[in-house]
Amino acid sequence: MKKVVSIDIGSTWTKGALFALDSPAVVAKRDTPTTQDGLGRGFLAVLTSLLGLPPGTRLADLPRDIPVYFSSSAKGGLAIAAVGLVPNLTLQLAKLTAMSAGGKVVRSFSFSLTEDDIAVLESAPPDMILLSGGTDGGNTAYLFENAARLAASKLEVPVIFAGNRAAASRVARILEKKDVVVTENIMPEIGQMNLEPARDKIRGLFLDRIVAGRGLGEIVEVLGSRPKPTPLGVFELVAAIPRVRPDWDDLCVIDMGGATTDVYSNTESYLETDTVVLKGLHEPRNKRTVEGDLGLRVSARTLWDAGREIILEGLDKAGLPAEAMEDFIAAIAADAGLLPSGEPQKTLDRILAEACVFLAVSRHAGGWREAFTPQGRVFVQTGKDLRRVKAIVGSGGYLSRSADAAVMRGALNRLARPAEERKLAPERPAFYADAAGLFPLAGNLAEDYPVEATALALASLKPLS
Repeated sequence: MKKVVSIDIGSTWTKGALFALDSPAVVAKRDTPTTQDGLGRGFLAVLTSLLGLPPGTRLADLPRDIPVYFSSSAKGGLAIAAVGLVPNLTLQLAKLTAMSAGGKVVRSFSFSLTEDDIAVLESAPPDMILLSGGTDGGNTAYLFENAARLAASKLEVPVIFAGNRAAASRVARILEKKDVVVTENIMPEIGQMNLEPARDKIRGLFLDRIVAGRGLGEIVEVLGSRPKPTPLGVFELVAAIPRVRPDWDDLCVIDMGGATTDVYSNTESYLETDTVVLKGLHEPRNKRTVEGDLGLRVSARTLWDAGREIILEGLDKAGLPAEAMEDFIAAIAADAGLLPSGEPQKTLDRILAEACVFLAVSRHAGGWREAFTPQGRVFVQTGKDLRRVKAIVGSGGYLSRSADAAVMRGALNRLARPAEERKLAPERPAFYADAAGLFPLAGNLAEDYPVEATALALASLKPLS
């Protein structure tokens, strides 16, 4: 029987499973708190336990007959700053590229980088910078200006250039004293997307230059396994499931964590009709967004700030004062691992979760605005149309444990309320929970074993009432 191990090193927990692939099934599961001061120790503890080896077994003494796949989002994940030209074109594409490669866009800048922008980057350096802009043969002035500002900065992070190819050689010369990588333009022509070359470079930098700094270099060297950012594995799984199981087409996954909330969708982004006009990018079928200010623990304070109106409405319905939420968030700030005790805290947690889903899906989904032309009324669409999504999977701690669909359904009902912009959110989806928490672990296998990974992921789902 062919077996593989899959391990995911998260910010809070390091989780793993031993899978049988011949008839895909979970043989064993283990988890342990992530060892932030040395990620390899927690990894080794989970791996030896899964293989039935005694505690303290050295990495060098592990058997080599079972392949090991692993991913990591520990220490904040893969932080990327995106620099583009036009906000709703090359900058938007740069952000989509970074997020589809498993990164978290921590800063984004359009047009010219200012001295203040550089100061912001220097004060909290990302893991890498994705510099883009201009179609091939188009504008170069902004690219040279931005490259010069980066070259003169104190930043010591890699820069990936994925802009106008006519500027590539000069940009590389300007940045020659930096760690610069040149690849193909992410938008060679207006409306044409070319994301994969830049995504490959991002993945390569993650493996070659960042992993070692997070205590994983020895694991790569000894096991010969190459890790990936956790969101990339889930992204590849969401891409694989409809290919393997066409009945699971039009899929959405909401992964709610303590610090961030990721939304993945696999559905056609624009349905052309006589009455709908697309403005901006025709977004990719498989899309990921990550919201760094939305989370139930580490980001609870920023969630309270971003979703105050929604949260206050939930408190009013529950008959709870705003002070109760302030006290709950203060308790979370003191203990990010806090589990709610008693009905009031459980209600407060649910209100935060619904606000989290609402804001994350609202940002992921596109919208329609009414406009009038000589030919009559039309709807101008920006972003992605999610109306045809048939299934939504809730993953991450809170949503994986959900007993019903109330939180996700409540958020979608709120998105359906009349507004100046009609949000193109899922209309009649079925809801599921990733009850076994297998999506990140199955995602590690999706590239090499798409059929088996799909079977494992779907078997972990629990339909929600």
